[in-house]
Amino acid sequence: MTNRFEMPPQNHPPKQEVQGVASKVVEQINEDLRDLFRSAENPIAILLQTMETDEFKGVVSDEVANPVKAQLQAITFENEDDFVAKVVAVAMPVLEITKRGKKDAYKQEGREMFTEADMEATVAIVKESGAEKIYVVGNVGSGKTTFARELSRAVGHKNIDIDQWFQIFRQEQQREATDLKELLGYILQKEKPPFIINHADLLRQDLIQNADMVVFLNPKKEEQLKSRQLRTESGAEGEWKTVSADDYEKIAEQNLAKLEGFGGETKYSDEKSGTIVRVLKRP
Repeated sequence: MTNRFEMPPQNHPPKQEVQGVASKVVEQINEDLRDLFRSAENPIAILLQTMETDEFKGVVSDEVANPVKAQLQAITFENEDDFVAKVVAVAMPVLEITKRGKKDAYKQEGREMFTEADMEATVAIVKESGAEKIYVVGNVGSGKTTFARELSRAVGHKNIDIDQWFQIFRQEQQREATDLKELLGYILQKEKPPFIINHADLLRQDLIQNADMVVFLNPKKEEQLKSRQLRTESGAEGEWKTVSADDYEKIAEQNLAKLEGFGGETKYSDEKSGTIVRVLKRP
């Protein structure tokens, strides 16, 4: 099955508040659930699968999780809005644990990550170029996920969360994706442009040939290390742990070399934030 909706549904119900969770994070939860609904054949199965991961179990006790699992399994829904509203209502006990205190780290005072000017310039370039396949790349902790979300809101392209798609692939194919290349191929079979997709290794693994436009986020190393520390303190798991902090500068150099090698034209570059926007030439 492909996407259930070719365009976002209208008249979304008011966002539910989750006690102890920042309103911005609640908004992201709603967006993530909408993306999941539009992408997965069985979105409830994906949520239940997520609750079986070691990362989740390390934060949420069975006493809290088991009633939520039972309620999720019993949910029936008529459409996207109904799905989001019911899942948020059922999952509140879990959300209050996993999302409490979370903040948009890239917008915290004193952080030198991507800027509003970077975003405005990128939006203008998307509209001018007509780019429909936008790849946001950069090292772990560079702000890719936040940037992709904000750009998605601004230009109306679907935001594809590759981390979520690892779970979708596992549930739908009943096995793990062999590698990022196989997963990306699976995604591109199911998802049609316009879309925005982000991952730390898309550029270094030469997986951006399909892109119309590439946004490379390369903030200073100390900023990326701050993001790493925040993840460590929150107990987050993921592939980022396998990346040595000592390799950040080498990875940035590799990404820059790869970006230059793909040709195209740099339409925007900000030395302070490290943001580069390149439109790739198409034959």
